[in-house]
Parts: sequence; C-alpha cells; structure tokens
Amino acid sequence: MFQKQSGSNLLLVGQSDERATTLLSVALAALVAQYPPDKARFVILDSTPPGFPQRDFFQRVIGSVAHEIIQFNGSNLNEIMAGLAEDLKRRSGEEHIAAPDTFILIQGLQNFKKLKQEDEFSFSSSGESTAVAPSAVLMDLITEGPARGFHVLATCDTYNNVNRFLGRKTLSEFEMRVLFQMSASDSASLIDAPDAATLGFHRGVFYHDREGLIETFRPYAQPDNDWVQSLPGQLKQSTIG
Repeated sequence: MFQKQSGSNLLLVGQSDERATTLLSVALAALVAQYPPDKARFVILDSTPPGFPQRDFFQRVIGSVAHEIIQFNGSNLNEIMAGLAEDLKRRSGEEHIAAPDTFILIQGLQNFKKLKQEDEFSFSSSGESTAVAPSAVLMDLITEGPARGFHVLATCDTYNNVNRFLGRKTLSEFEMRVLFQMSASDSASLIDAPDAATLGFHRGVFYHDREGLIETFRPYAQPDNDWVQSLPGQLKQSTIG
C-alpha cells in the first residue's frame, strides 16, 4: 500500500476517537506483519489522554511489536521531530535504499499545536532563529518523505482542522484518505464527492486519489483482549514467513 513515491501517506478524518484509534492500531499491526524488524520502524504520536480505553488498547498493540518504536511522551515532540528532520536530510542521496522505512502515526493531529502549519522557524527569546519548527518538519515529511521511505498516517477530527493544520496544498500529498460521517460539503472538499454525508455511524469511505477509487466499508470494531494477547505470536509468524 505504501510505495516510495510522492503522495504515499494516509489521512483519516472523523469525529470518532475509538474508530480512528482502532484503524490506526490495525494499520500498525498490518505494517508490522509486512516488514521484518530491521526493515521498518515506527514513530507514534498519540494525543489521547492517559486512562482512556482507546489509548490503553493502542498501547497494548504497541507493546506487542518487536520493531523499533519511538513514542511521544508528552514533552519530547521537538526532540522527535528534530531527529526525523536529520534522518530525512541524511536520506537525500541513495542512503534511503538501505535504510528502514519509517512510519509516523499521528493520533489526533488537531491536538498537536506545534504541528500546525504557521511559522517555518522557531525563535528564541532574543528573536534569533534557533531550529526548524516541528510543523515545518512535518511538512517536509509529508511532501518529501515518501520517496525516501517516510510515510505519515494521521487522524484528524474535522475538515476545518485539516485545513488549519495542513492546508489544501498539503492535503493533496495524502493520496489515501478515510472519512467517517460528515457534511456533504466537507466530504466534497476532502474526496471531491459527498459520499461521507450519508454513511451513518457504522460505515466509512476509503478514497485513493491516484487510483480514482472511492469505496464504502465497515470500520473495524475494536478487537478484544484475546486478539491483542495473540498478536505477538501472529506477528512473529508473519515476519518469519
């Protein structure tokens, strides 16, 4: 699904944290099953507050993964994004061919204010430029990253916030989009069709811009504890096979 070519990113838009987290968790499991541990790593930015069931579920899935995982802990966003910026720069030549693919999973983009597209640089109190802002790094990862093995999978609650955090131009860099129930105008703005306006609670729309595909589907229900507990063995078998 994710190719080393421009636009190979995924955006999920809708106001259901449970369904969004479930899809992101299942996507993580599916990607882990496709890549041996030395061929992929995962950066997890989860804005769900501690103690929420969907966060606990996501953490259990993450805990079953043998691959390298870098997680947002509430205070290390600048550090994570700076590291990704350096990695992206190093892969400007042929280095990306041997480097592991990097998947950046962002749950609740609208809650990461530092990722909102505003100023290109952060500034010190003296007014001097100090470092590229996390929002600018995210922009580079979305636009330049796929060809170098970086792919962003992000969830956002509304089209208004997609506009505020990404903008129309950057939206075009997400050739894969999943929509839940929303207004016809927001649906049309996101996938050039009003299909998400008539979904109801138990349906979603998958859109693939490059392939011109719009497909209605039933979102995954959150798997039970037995599924999570059996996941390490299933993933081990998949990567061995």
